[in-house]
Amino acid sequence: MGRFAARRLGRMAVTLTLATFVFFSAVTVLPGDPIRALFGFSPPPPELYEQIRQQFHLDEPLPTQYVLYMGDLVRGDLGHSFPDNPFGRSQLGRPVSATLRATLPVSLRILGLTILIQAVAGLGLGVLATLRRGRVAGVAVYATAVVLVATPVLVAGIVLQSVMAYELSWLPYQWVNRGGWTNYVLPIAALSAGSAAYTILLTRAELTATLRRPFVAAAVARGIAAPRVVGIHALRASLVPVVAFVTANLGSLIAGLVVVEGVFNVPGAGGALFRALRQQDRALIMVVIMLTLMAVIVVNALADLVYSIIDPRIRRTD
Repeated sequence: MGRFAARRLGRMAVTLTLATFVFFSAVTVLPGDPIRALFGFSPPPPELYEQIRQQFHLDEPLPTQYVLYMGDLVRGDLGHSFPDNPFGRSQLGRPVSATLRATLPVSLRILGLTILIQAVAGLGLGVLATLRRGRVAGVAVYATAVVLVATPVLVAGIVLQSVMAYELSWLPYQWVNRGGWTNYVLPIAALSAGSAAYTILLTRAELTATLRRPFVAAAVARGIAAPRVVGIHALRASLVPVVAFVTANLGSLIAGLVVVEGVFNVPGAGGALFRALRQQDRALIMVVIMLTLMAVIVVNALADLVYSIIDPRIRRTD
């Protein structure tokens, strides 16, 4: 187990370095000058232009910029946004960390609850659809899941907004400062619908195939109770593809989170990213996407360790 974990962590480190460098390079070499964009149609004074370039290390070669940036990121120095009004001065803009402190908690709550719903509801309803296969409950769960899988996040958000907010007036259609927990219901429902539905279908397919395998028949022949056969023997053997999907789907959930925050006007990191793209705020864009890349890669590496615990055969084949 120790050698398996060491190999996985080594691969994670290599992947993390390559992914962050490729993204950093892509953003850096994009056409356009973000500093000149700050000044609109008026050309910036040459001395002010150079001061801002030096402050953001844009005058350094690309490898040096990357090393300096990652060093700051590891130390927790997320840098500053470009100044909102650069005319005649070279002061830095708002610290990126301040923007994240104000927006990230909201996004993390939505994302965390979405992953929880995806895992718990997906597994639970997937088991129900398997055990009630061919009956009303099983068919209803399966049909609903098929429809939800084919529904994009944007469409799910608009439909929920129209029905639950406009037609029934049960929940606020957009974020309300004093709305409390009700603000989270529709964004979480829109974001989790498709991923939870896919988890249901995947669990149903894997569990159905596992229940037909010889070791399950042997467990039944030994007189083991049916709930234990399903919950311990069959479900555990079916979990690897489900866990793989839940972790691999993190990137899609983050992309969907940006869409959901736009639909429901959520004051989260997705909204901040939209503003940064409009304002060409390179510092904020870099931090948000870099942290996302790192989170996805680290979570997938940890998922590999979880796979090896669920199914020890994975350690022997690596």
